[in-house]
Amino acid sequence: MKTFIGVYIIAIFCFLSTSAGPSFLISYVSVLAAVMALNTIASDDMDNGMPYIFTFPISRKEYVKEKYLLGAGMVTVLWAVAVAIAIGVNASGYRMVSWEELIASAAVGLFLAVFANAVVFPVQLKYGSSTGRLVLLVLVFGIMAVGWIGVELCQKMKVDFSGLKNLGLRIWNLGIPVCLAMLFVLMLLMVLISCTISIKIMEKKEY
Repeated sequence: MKTFIGVYIIAIFCFLSTSAGPSFLISYVSVLAAVMALNTIASDDMDNGMPYIFTFPISRKEYVKEKYLLGAGMVTVLWAVAVAIAIGVNASGYRMVSWEELIASAAVGLFLAVFANAVVFPVQLKYGSSTGRLVLLVLVFGIMAVGWIGVELCQKMKVDFSGLKNLGLRIWNLGIPVCLAMLFVLMLLMVLISCTISIKIMEKKEY
């Protein structure tokens, strides 16, 4: 609980005192929620804890499913509270953005958290918590670096993105409910694939 409160204090302070928009608040809280879910595996693995856990009447498949459900629950709750704070601030007029931007920020923040868990969960179960954290850092900063380099190169090479822009507009014109439904299906597929991989890793792992 103290960790949760600390996360919100930092996020709200940066949101209200800097130029950071709702996307920062929501993404920051969502990704940290994913990290905290991953840390539960590290806690289980401390002091040779995994062999002890499996002396109880719980299968490895059930353990993996429980971790994914826990991660989904933590991300959803913390994300929902962050979205509620952003909506409250927006409605108050203190830091206003368009409601479309707010919805997009909420969707992107949730997607980032789900994507982080889907990628790092199997890695952490396979190689341990230290490697899992390293992969998460590389993932976050790698995406930022690749995105920045890609934009710079495309600007210098004068790449025409009109086709992608038109495709994005067509998808957006389908309506916000349709776009959110498509994003939800994508996240569900990522989680199912990741969970299947994690179950296979745990069933083959020796303790």
